[in-house]
Parts: sequence; C-alpha cells; structure tokens
Amino acid sequence: MLARRTLVCLFALSLTFAAGRALAKPNDLEGKPAPEVSLKTVDGKEVKLSAMKGSVVVMDFWATWCPPCRKSLPHIQEISTNKALADKGLVVWAVNAREKSDVVQGYLNANKFTFTVPMDTGASMKEYQVSGIPTTIVVGRDGNVFKAFVGFGGDASIKALDEAIEAALKAPKPAN
Repeated sequence: MLARRTLVCLFALSLTFAAGRALAKPNDLEGKPAPEVSLKTVDGKEVKLSAMKGSVVVMDFWATWCPPCRKSLPHIQEISTNKALADKGLVVWAVNAREKSDVVQGYLNANKFTFTVPMDTGASMKEYQVSGIPTTIVVGRDGNVFKAFVGFGGDASIKALDEAIEAALKAPKPAN
C-alpha cells in the first residue's frame, strides 16, 4: 500500500512540475548558470545561492514521505558534516519539497539530521526542472550546474555523487 501511495505521489508531483516543461530534466542544466535560489530555512534563516559563489553547493531536493529520499538522507548528513569537505568549500542544502515546517522539523529531530534545510514552495524545483525526488544538484564554484542526479540507487548513487563533489571541489575558485 505504501509503495502504491508513493508512486501516486511521485506521479502527481511529476505532473505538477513537468507541466509546461515537456521533456525538460535537471541534467539539461549541466554547464549552465544555476538558477538563483533564495529561501528561508526550516529554522527561519535565509539562504541565497548567489552568496555561495566560490563554494561547491549540493542541493538535494527531498520530502519526508519519499522512501528513496529517506534512504539517501543519511549520506547527505554525512557529507554535510564532513569537515574536510567543508574546508575545501562544500556547502550542503537539503531543500525540502513543499512540506510544512513542523513536519520537516519533527523528521529532522527524530533522525538527528543537522544539515541546512531550505523550505521550497515549488518555485526552486520548477527552476531546476525537478519532476521527481530525490533530485540532487551539484553547483560548481563558478555558479554553474556541475552535475545533476535524479533518483537514488544506493551505493552507486552515493559513489557518483561523491565523485561529482570531488571533481567540483578540484576546480579553482573564480576570480572576483
């Protein structure tokens, strides 16, 4: 029953965000300027992507009701607390997909997740052509989309994301 409900929700989400963007996918943005993101976090702080230029930003779009998202979030937590990656310039945002703050905060508390959670009302998902979650976007130091991943496939997805992060962190910081 849960699997059927999840599929129905993913299909509905897919239809919502795909309307008007036939065949558009997050991968289409690779190598192009990352759309601006300016959102309030679950704890009321403001985050703005343009303020992160010079850093590598991982934006993971997710929801508490999404089983693949729940499987991927421990790795998002791991990279968000990795001091060596942070020292190289990594910033991690777990962008929540249209849920209520109290639901998200309860989920974070129950799972001891400490990553930054910007709350999206759907506008950022539309800009990043997100039609299914999880979708993970790696934005390079230059402000361009370095790599986009749709879905979560366990160890293979973790390896691919880690490799993309390492490659993006090797790029030189842009001149101001």
